[in-house]
Amino acid sequence: MFKSKLLVIAFICCLVIAAGCGNDESATEEENGISIEVINETENIVIAFAAFFGEDLAEWGEDLLGDEVIAPGESVTFILPEGEYDLSLFNQDFFVINTFFDLTEDTTVVAGGADKAPILVQNTSDSDVLFFFALPGGTIDIESEATIEEAVNDLNNETAEENEENEENEENELEPDEEVSEAWAELWEEIWEGEEYLQHQFLDDREVIIAENGRRYFFVEPGFYDFLIINEDIQPFFEGNVEVFEDTTKVITVK
Repeated sequence: MFKSKLLVIAFICCLVIAAGCGNDESATEEENGISIEVINETENIVIAFAAFFGEDLAEWGEDLLGDEVIAPGESVTFILPEGEYDLSLFNQDFFVINTFFDLTEDTTVVAGGADKAPILVQNTSDSDVLFFFALPGGTIDIESEATIEEAVNDLNNETAEENEENEENEENELEPDEEVSEAWAELWEEIWEGEEYLQHQFLDDREVIIAENGRRYFFVEPGFYDFLIINEDIQPFFEGNVEVFEDTTKVITVK
């Protein structure tokens, strides 16, 4: 899965170049084509680029909006030759708004969503982000970012894990920090063994938030959330019990 996600880095780089070039002609209707309607249901985000990826297009990552935009509350329908397409929507700053994969028939896709609260994840770190979990507030009951990293690193280093277990067996009681680290290790195992966490994973396997300048919107119901973000080095970033509002963009910066 990590390999497939890393391939998306080249995908995004090509996309930024192609989208910047633009296309002055809108998609024209063709016989035996498919219809893809894009509806902008965000509150205040303008769709400036609709980049399509498909073998029958003149360019890989062709921006079919050209000089047009899709303002909030508006929609545009694209008619494309029969085939399979991926679609990425960007604002004027090339922040990813939504991505859609494997479009093969007449369909309607929605950016944002009615009454949804926007979240903007900014990845300023030097590693691509692979996972973004938006869990119900209070799901994760630990507040120490350092202990998250310890737990994750231990679980990916068999020797370190065995040594930790041996040390714990020599003591009757765990120290507070060790208790927290052990709790994170158990949480990490739960994430991959059950669907409770995976159903709150918002990034597709074929998508990443690229390092250093990646920006990606997500849209959730207003409320309280625990945000868990994991990069390609399996380093986590955590914000707990955060309230998000429909009319305000919650910004999360990964450093």
